[in-house]
Amino acid sequence: MWPVYNLLEARRIAAERVRESDQARLARDANLYRLNHRDGEANALRRGAARIALAASQVSLRVARLLDECVADGAGTSNGVSPLG
Repeated sequence: MWPVYNLLEARRIAAERVRESDQARLARDANLYRLNHRDGEANALRRGAARIALAASQVSLRVARLLDECVADGAGTSNGVSPLG
């Protein structure tokens, strides 16, 4: 009975230490991430450029859908040639 109990207790303690070390590692990684990804000017410029690119792509998609719906006679129905979803 005691050897089995000691084995189970040793496994429980080992698992607890592994969890604690994993939590400490995750906390260190999160701290490093926060330090590296502060709201600096370089990141703000990148985010701004990404927002502009996203807005431009959305506008171009709207224009493409509008052009897809226009037919030669101007009826405004989709011709089905290049459906965009």
